[in-house]
This record gives sequence, C-alpha cells and structure tokens, in this order.
Amino acid sequence: MKEKNKVPTKNRHLLLMILLGLVMIITVAAVVTVSVIIMNDTTRATRTSIIEHAAKLASTRIDGDKVDYWMENGKDEDYESTEEVLDSILHNTPYLQYLYVYQIKEDGCHVVFDIDSVDEQTGEILEASEFGELIEFDESWTELIPSLLAGKQIETIETIDTYGWLLTKYEPIYDSNGKCVCYVGADLSMQGVHDYVTSYVIRISIIAAVFLILCILLGMRIYIGARRADEMDSLIERQKHDQELTREIIEAFAKVVDLKDKYTQGHSFRVAKYTEMLSRELGYDEDTIEKYHNIALMHDIGKVGIPDSVLNKPGKLTNEEFALIKSHTSRGYEVLENISIMPEIAVGARAHHERPDGKGYPLGLSQEEIPRVAQIIAVADCFDAMYSNRPYRNRMNFEKVVSIIKEASGTQLTPDVVDAFLRLVDKGEFRAPDDHGGGSMESIENIRKNEENQETHNT
Repeated sequence: MKEKNKVPTKNRHLLLMILLGLVMIITVAAVVTVSVIIMNDTTRATRTSIIEHAAKLASTRIDGDKVDYWMENGKDEDYESTEEVLDSILHNTPYLQYLYVYQIKEDGCHVVFDIDSVDEQTGEILEASEFGELIEFDESWTELIPSLLAGKQIETIETIDTYGWLLTKYEPIYDSNGKCVCYVGADLSMQGVHDYVTSYVIRISIIAAVFLILCILLGMRIYIGARRADEMDSLIERQKHDQELTREIIEAFAKVVDLKDKYTQGHSFRVAKYTEMLSRELGYDEDTIEKYHNIALMHDIGKVGIPDSVLNKPGKLTNEEFALIKSHTSRGYEVLENISIMPEIAVGARAHHERPDGKGYPLGLSQEEIPRVAQIIAVADCFDAMYSNRPYRNRMNFEKVVSIIKEASGTQLTPDVVDAFLRLVDKGEFRAPDDHGGGSMESIENIRKNEENQETHNT
C-alpha cells in the first residue's frame, strides 16, 4: 500500500541540503559576530587605557599654583616650557587627537592651553584656540557642567559631534590647597576603531563566504548526484568526480584546522602586495599577476602548524627548533598540494626560501631550478622581514634594507627580481608613508646572524 504522506527521496535530499546550509550560515554568522564584538571591546579598552594615561600624565606636568597667575598676567617661561611638554605628549601618544587645558567657569571654558593637532584623515594641522579664549559650553556638556564646576573626577566619555567621533577624558588639576583650578582634556579619535572593525569584518566575511560557497557547491553536486541515482553509468562517473572534489576540499580544510590557523601582523598580505608590484614591474600579464598574488598570500600557511612557543620565541633558537621552523615550507606544501584548481599554489609555500646559490631550503634548488613565482616572493618576503616591526626590534632603516637586498643579488635573491625591486625603489615605491627616516642600522653581519636564529622564523 502506498504511503500518502511519504516525502519523495529527491525532496528529502533537497530539504536536508537547505537545512545544512542554514545551519552553516547561522554558525558562521555567530562566530563572526562574537569575534567582532570581542575585538571591538578589546580595542576600546586599549584606547580607553591610552587616553586615561595621557590625561593623567599631562595633569602631572602642569603646576596648579601657576594657572590663575597665567590667566591674570599672561604667559611666561614656565608657561612656554609646559606647553612644549604637552605638545610632546600629544604627538607621541598613539591615536590622541586633541590635548587642551580649560578653566571651567559659569560662562564657559577659558582656554589655558590648546595644543595644535593634526587631522588624522587629511594630515592638515588643526589650529588650536587662543590662550584666554572663551569657549561656550557645547550641548553635549549639559550633564557634565555641575560636576566640572565642582571640580569632580569625570569618567571617560564617548561623543560624536562637530569635532568627530571622540573618546574624551577630563582630568582635574589641583593647586597646593587642594582646589581644582582647571581640567586637562584629552580627545582620542575613535574613527580608526570603526575603520579597523570594518576592515576586519570585510576580511572575515570574505573568508566565511568562500567557505560557505565551497560547501554549497559541494552540497549541490551531492544533491544532483543523488537525484540521478537511477542512471547507473552517469551516477558512477559523477560519484567518482564528487569523491575527488570532496577529498580535495576536506583534506585542505582539515589540514588547515589541524595546523591551528591564524594570521599575524599582516605579513602575508604585505608580501602578496609586494609580489604583485614586482610581477607587474617584471612585465607579467594581469592574470599571472593575480595568480602570483594569491600564491604569495598562502606562502607561509605552513607556519600554522608550528607551536607558538617556537614561532614567537624571542631568543635564539636551538637546532631542533630551527629545524622545526624550516619545516613550515614542507608543511605548507603538504596542505596545498592537492588543490587541483591552482596547482602552483603549493610551489610558493615550498620554494620561497630557496636561493640562487643553492644554500636555501627545503630542496637546495639553485638558479632556474627555483620556480619563478618563488623567486619573486623571496624578494618580497626578505624586504618585509627587515622593513617591519618585530617583537625583538623595530623595522630597519629603509636605505639599509635596500642596500642589503642589493648585496644579496645573485646569492640569496634572483638578480633580475632585485633589479625590478631597485627600479621600484627609484620610483618612490616600497617606502612606507610614515617613514621619515631612522630605523635600525644593524650591520649586514648581524642581519645574517639573525637570519640563522630569530629572523628566519618570522619571515
């Protein structure tokens, strides 16, 4: 007897695929949301600590007994020296946008100090208010006025007004009699938090979307294959293909998960950017440039399998630890070698530490034996290793980095790729916008020693 309420097999498969898809979407959305909340809260806590420290430091540098004297008699040498100290605090505190000192009275804010600042978006100098100038209370001050007039401590507040999105701390300054004579005001820009969170959301959303698309494509293939179960010959061929596709995807993801995936300091993204610049300078077409960019993004994937205690060790590595670090090239190759859609993606992971003189690893390749993309990545990787801040040192002086790369041509690095790098340097590329000189000036000998212990496991 035919069951009236029995759901056809093909519909059951479809409903199952839809249900699994919804579960994956909800799970990924939950992970993304929680990670963004945690990152946002951590960033806010860090910036709150920065601004409270800056305001407290500034308050200790101002003589409370001199404030009324300055307001009545004008500036003197003590005023000028105090202003220089406040200027130093403003321009040496990360994210700090404004620093000022106000006397709070019934008619408004009387300017004691207001330090010139720089607009973080345009780079333009924002002229400060004049000494003694009266600034009327803003609407956002309404609830704060009684406490300010009483000289009370004020909790850190967050505002969005004509001055932008700011985190603000008011720190009272007392004279020798314990009277509050003025407040230090410190404003820290929160726009960077928004930009950072937005960038983070975009990146993690792209990763999640790629994962979901792969899973959906795989699910669709399985669903289509199940529907054609009655076509035996076609089913066998399709199942074989699906098994191969499933194995490739599952093995790749399983290896990444087993290797405890994480991203550190944007190194892979910078190396990919430099690889793209070098490839374009070398005359490659856009398809090849894009392919080399993607290969470079994955060049250090093997490091996710290296224990943090070894990968981030500040001191000199033991021989065993150094061998473990070097194994990231082979580990990366093992993770990527079965991805048939882009066979060369595994080459960059394995060969980016090979050298033209044959002294590289893991295979000891030399000259033209080294895949072209690995030759390019090697220069990009070497540059970023020296020209980026590390836990044990600041980035090197730019001219020093260029000279080291130039000297490494033909031994550690491929000559024509180094030539392309030098041409880009001459065009003003590679130097960071915030690099106005300075940086480490270690000798080439010290750099080579670092390469044998600390530096190698961070490149």
